[in-house]
Amino acid sequence: MSRQKGSLKYGGRKKGSLNRTTAEVQAALLKLLEDNLEALQTDLEGLKGKDRAILIISLAKHCTPPAVNPDKLTVEQLEQILTYLKENEQK
Repeated sequence: MSRQKGSLKYGGRKKGSLNRTTAEVQAALLKLLEDNLEALQTDLEGLKGKDRAILIISLAKHCTPPAVNPDKLTVEQLEQILTYLKENEQK
């Protein structure tokens, strides 16, 4: 039986937290890239400009966090950002 819409949710991951498997795959991919930087650099140099750009962009998607869409942030998240910015304004 599914939970009723609007009822409190108990258990599970918190909103925005990474799936453990996703985090493990991401870490493994980063290690693979780090361990093969020289070979990757050589391979990149052998590619044409367009192919090199496509490969770099596709690898970057797996190594960098996704962009945040401000329209999808909750009021609480926006307040946290504002608080952080105010606290770190002087630094």
